[in-house]
Amino acid sequence: MNKTEHIAEISFGKLNSLNQMIWENGFTTETLRDLSLIAKEVYNGTTLFERIPQAQQSGLSRGSALLCAAAIICRGCPGTESEKREIYRTADLIGEGSVQETLVETWARIVGCWYDDARLYLSSISQAYDFGTESTVFFDTARRLVYKFITLQHYNVLRLALDRIIIHNAVFPNAFMRVIGFGRNEENQFGILIEQPYIEGSVVTEEERASFMHNLGFEDAGEDYGMHLNYKTDNIYIGDVSEYNLLKHPNGAIFVFDCDCRLNTPNLGCGGKWLIPSPRIDWKKPANSPQTKYNNS
Repeated sequence: MNKTEHIAEISFGKLNSLNQMIWENGFTTETLRDLSLIAKEVYNGTTLFERIPQAQQSGLSRGSALLCAAAIICRGCPGTESEKREIYRTADLIGEGSVQETLVETWARIVGCWYDDARLYLSSISQAYDFGTESTVFFDTARRLVYKFITLQHYNVLRLALDRIIIHNAVFPNAFMRVIGFGRNEENQFGILIEQPYIEGSVVTEEERASFMHNLGFEDAGEDYGMHLNYKTDNIYIGDVSEYNLLKHPNGAIFVFDCDCRLNTPNLGCGGKWLIPSPRIDWKKPANSPQTKYNNS
């Protein structure tokens, strides 16, 4: 066993132990302490987060310790049918990840990164806003920052939405998403609050987009709406690489600020080979199951 494999084995056991404690006892002084410590280790790269391929581990540290902690919490929840779905079928599957949402909300309230009215909070620190299909976008032009409240509309399960941010940060580091909190909007939709650099630029042509993705090591994953918008490696899928989600800076650099990023597992149907290791958690409900009672003493 080499050094990396040894670190991976230790990390896997450490995460399993923490997730089991959270599942059985909820958020106690002990589990909160351990979660904070291990999230910092994941953030610093000394503990590996096995769900994500090693080449994309940097996406965790670029996304904040809050992202690392939430990803660890969701790692310890049972799988759902939403994680086996086709890429764009969403309407009939929303809500299957409610255990993940409840656990993260409970933790976020305790540590002070929860916003009951996320849009109101973000509007208070920004000067303008706009709407997308899954996000409300707020602009702080003075500080050259963009804030987003990202719902789970395209991902359904919080675990997949966090994967998206981690992968985005690893593949497109010049427009990384830093998680600053979690909350709900006025429609009571769960969402993630992120901060991103404010980018100005021109439209990127289809040829430039294709060349950009190929230079990053991605191959074409097929047409979408008659255009080549989807790209993949054995482990990663990037979709919706359209003119609406990229900008070309005057210095020639291309910035990707909003694409569909996923782990390319075989059940995604895109020829992927990434197999997510199954966490070794006993999900039988103990007396104090987080599904029924939350202990934040």
